[in-house]
Amino acid sequence: MIIKGNCQIAGIGIYLPEQIVTSKELMREIKSEANYGISESWLDDVVGISNRRVARRDEKPSHLAIKAAEEALKNSGITASEIDVVIFCGISREWIEPAVAHKVQHELGCTNAICFDVSNACHGFMNSILIANNLMQASDAKYVLVVTGEVSTDITFHYVDKLKVKDASLKKEIGALTLGDAGAAMVLQPREGESGFQLFNFATNAKHTNLCKISVAGTGGYEGQMLMSQISSEIVQIHSNLIQSTYSALDWKPEDIELFVCHQVGEKPHLRMSKMAGVPASIAPISYKDYGNITTATIPFNLYQANPKKGQKALIGGTGSGLTISQSGIIF
Repeated sequence: MIIKGNCQIAGIGIYLPEQIVTSKELMREIKSEANYGISESWLDDVVGISNRRVARRDEKPSHLAIKAAEEALKNSGITASEIDVVIFCGISREWIEPAVAHKVQHELGCTNAICFDVSNACHGFMNSILIANNLMQASDAKYVLVVTGEVSTDITFHYVDKLKVKDASLKKEIGALTLGDAGAAMVLQPREGESGFQLFNFATNAKHTNLCKISVAGTGGYEGQMLMSQISSEIVQIHSNLIQSTYSALDWKPEDIELFVCHQVGEKPHLRMSKMAGVPASIAPISYKDYGNITTATIPFNLYQANPKKGQKALIGGTGSGLTISQSGIIF
């Protein structure tokens, strides 16, 4: 599905917890060599993830989101009271009801904003940008704040405890050890001239839902699986099936792309995504090495780190379990 772009980025903010946990520490904790015959350096050497940030116990998803939003508002030059809509899109939530966006709205002072949550696994931030984009087309919404706060490492440490038992299924559950915590926020406003999102191309293939599915167990904690190799292969294939229609709709060629930002779960999938898009890996910034899979925060984090120059053309590749993807063209 191709949707016209109506918005542009006014400002981005990020927030990272202070604590760093290494991959070797996690592998040592599960006794990977003794229990599974896998080196403690496997996540570093094979997946490409060396570190991740871990939130304090008192740092809730809304806390990370609010910290990131404060920076995004500052960078945009837009005040909290000017925000028309607040969307929280994190996988992590500190409560079921009401929407976490209500807490963000109140704490930031976005008193004139309507607010709600959006949930679509790691793809939630791109879905929220699309909703903001369409609100600007269909209503008088001028400024939309999209925020996320991910405390995914509570899943990580649940599975670390589980994987300490030798008969656990490492293949199904090691993906949980790739997660990291982060907050990210983006202020969006209507397009002006050539700048902004040119279009969005979205696709979903729900037959792959079971490849990555985590639920709350009846006895507490989590249950499910994250079959990372299969997920990555299917995701790249879905992107490959879509990329030519995206380039055609944009009237761009791969050599026009100056920045490629995509969701990241590790080194090999990242390189395959660059190849899929027909762009050199050198123009695709990485976050997985030092921060792991930061789920919905990945794309805004990498856009923030890249600090694009005015006029640059970028391709954004969004991904989420389900499986769901998007490809977006943007001119800064």
